[in-house]
Amino acid sequence: MAVLASKTVEWLVAGGHLTVLGALIRFRGWTFLLAGYDETSRVPDDVAQQVAGNTVLRVGIAVFAFGLFTTVTNPPAFLGSILGSVILVAVLRLLYRLNTWAPHST
Repeated sequence: MAVLASKTVEWLVAGGHLTVLGALIRFRGWTFLLAGYDETSRVPDDVAQQVAGNTVLRVGIAVFAFGLFTTVTNPPAFLGSILGSVILVAVLRLLYRLNTWAPHST
């Protein structure tokens, strides 16, 4: 029986949880999972649901994929830092998009 390294299990579990949370936010509308967001926000629920849900879903899939990558190979330690930097950029992009959202006049 193959034994997975503890770091691999951490990546897989974290990625799985983030993927599930992203799907709940995006497809079920569970925006209450977002810290600091409520009904009084100027950003409508459907916009926050789409933008935040997509971001969390993408990050979760990336982390899970990295976990799968670590199961088949032993990557250098700096790849985890690169993934962390990519996640940071994704979160900053999410915050920017939500803070600069403006309704479109049609």
